[in-house]
Amino acid sequence: RPPSDLVAPEITYHVPQAHPPPPHRTSALVRPHGPSAPPPKLLDRPLPMTITPVYPPKPPTILSQQALPPSRADRTIDKVVFGNICFRTWYPSYYGKEVLGDASASTGKGGSKDAGGKDQSGGKASSRKDREHHLVLERLHVCPSCFKYSKELVAWWGHVRMCERRAYVPGRKIYVHPRGRRKVLVPQGSKTPGGAKKRRGEGGVRYTEEIVQDDGEWSIWEVDGEKDGLFCQNLSLFAKLFLDNKSVFFDVTGFNYFLLVYTPPVVPPLEGTTDDHAPTPQITGFFSKEKMSWDNNNLACILVFPPWQRKGLGALLMGASYEISRREGILGGPEKPISDLGKKGYKRYWSGEIARWLLGLDLQDPNAGQEVLVDVNDCSQATWIHPDDCLLILRDMGVVEEAGMGPGKPEAKEQSKDAAGEQDEEAPPVGEEADKEIKVVSRVRVDKQAVRRYVSEHRINLERTCDAEGFVEGYAIKAPEVDDDEEEEN
Repeated sequence: RPPSDLVAPEITYHVPQAHPPPPHRTSALVRPHGPSAPPPKLLDRPLPMTITPVYPPKPPTILSQQALPPSRADRTIDKVVFGNICFRTWYPSYYGKEVLGDASASTGKGGSKDAGGKDQSGGKASSRKDREHHLVLERLHVCPSCFKYSKELVAWWGHVRMCERRAYVPGRKIYVHPRGRRKVLVPQGSKTPGGAKKRRGEGGVRYTEEIVQDDGEWSIWEVDGEKDGLFCQNLSLFAKLFLDNKSVFFDVTGFNYFLLVYTPPVVPPLEGTTDDHAPTPQITGFFSKEKMSWDNNNLACILVFPPWQRKGLGALLMGASYEISRREGILGGPEKPISDLGKKGYKRYWSGEIARWLLGLDLQDPNAGQEVLVDVNDCSQATWIHPDDCLLILRDMGVVEEAGMGPGKPEAKEQSKDAAGEQDEEAPPVGEEADKEIKVVSRVRVDKQAVRRYVSEHRINLERTCDAEGFVEGYAIKAPEVDDDEEEEN
């Protein structure tokens, strides 16, 4: 055999002997001793180990989601870029496939509403599939002038610059708000010097009243949904991102839209320049109204865009809707049901109108020395608020107390001009005939001090939100009807 290159390992055998115990090994988690410190003794009790737990870092996405307010699980667009402002959406969108792709069809299935304004699904909670549904589009770019939208930033920005140069608002201007000083709610931090301090356990952001001076012009423009159909459709699609119960997006021919527009003051051009273009108007909100409402609704939906909320602009739109109803001679109110956010705004507006009317009454008649009797109809006729809404607010304010039974107000009879002229010649009814018209009813007493406390606690502004003199002369005022006999005489 040829010799092998492999070498057998050398094996050494050791006889087992008694060895001293190995030195005590300290754990890796224990701080090691210094070089001058004596070694620990085995007979002493070992020192307790100090272990600091280290948790794995959480993903940054989870922290950002916890900081954001809760949102609907079926949202398809995260944020909108409205001019030079970017803010978050609240509710799912109804934009077409050119924006959302195939997800737009699934979104439209769950958005149908019945006559009562409720979802046909019965208001069930979102399914697991909906909760796991991710946002389709991170940002949607919307033109602040015409509300046209795009997913691409470059094409959208070129369109926005063109619209801003036009400085065009569709429709016609029907109202100009008088310039002056007004109160707005401004978020106030707890560390701001001179501001209101936040109490312990009080969540959310506190708001303080601040008086501001109007520099530009606030106006309301009326847009016909039949003439400017594309504009109203784009406006409705944009509004759906912030309204839960809006169901009209494309069939806008039966509605009029009233835009709240802010026009900044004209800035004089700099020396050596000829840039004298008109300032760009900014649409900050709107409300819509049916052209023919069988329920006498003076408002279908209302929205102030999120960047301009909490500035009293919603009350301005509400006041304008009631002033238009007064000019038309139609007593009505907003379309029911009202959203939760809309209820808060309307309760504040109604309570301010009713409180101003109550505090302006003279409860004592200086001539007769008796109390002045008023009823809900008087309140409704003075404020043009529906009697049902007046009763709702009076109960909510808690400013009335039971006053027992007593004679009510005599019913006012509606008479024609001829009948009124004939009655002027006759003597007014006296004696038993006049007593028969007065009925004994349950009465309540209004406490003026309670009204003032309610106004002070809720920080309600008693100034009129809408100036009746700011409307265009003759707007929404119907011409008096002329009889056929009078036309023949003329």
